[in-house]
Amino acid sequence: MLGFAGTFALLHWLTMQASPVFDVVPGKISLIYLPAFVRMISIMVAGIPAVIGIGAGSFFMSVAYHGLPISFAAADAAAACLAIIFAHAVLRQAMGVARVPITFWNLLALTGIYCACNAVTHGIFWGLLELDFHLAPWQLSLMMAGDLLGVVTMFLMSRIVIRRARQLSF
Repeated sequence: MLGFAGTFALLHWLTMQASPVFDVVPGKISLIYLPAFVRMISIMVAGIPAVIGIGAGSFFMSVAYHGLPISFAAADAAAACLAIIFAHAVLRQAMGVARVPITFWNLLALTGIYCACNAVTHGIFWGLLELDFHLAPWQLSLMMAGDLLGVVTMFLMSRIVIRRARQLSF
């Protein structure tokens, strides 16, 4: 749990460092959101305990980095956790399996479902908590794209690191 919380916080921090370039809605929607990758991997590798770690990392960053009130931070963390849990449940149901095998195509399918679920859950939670805050559908579409680009970016970076490590070990 702590490893996933720390990794989420680190990737969120890195994303926020690039926010002047990639933010669509400052502090809420980025065109490349790196922690989306950790959310994907967490549910596939370690299940609910890892997702709880992701929620803890999200809560910590919302309070410590963004200065959000505890209720907003908790809602943001809950939205993130519910999105990946729901996406995983939908994929498991569609495949008719208790545990989704970790394959490229399953990760791709989970990513697509997750991107939609994450934008919808965050849009609902933000709308309920901030009645004067409105997101247009195009902004939610960009949130989906940002999650997708974050997953793809981190996947490619992971592949490069793994290949380099293999080359060095031989």
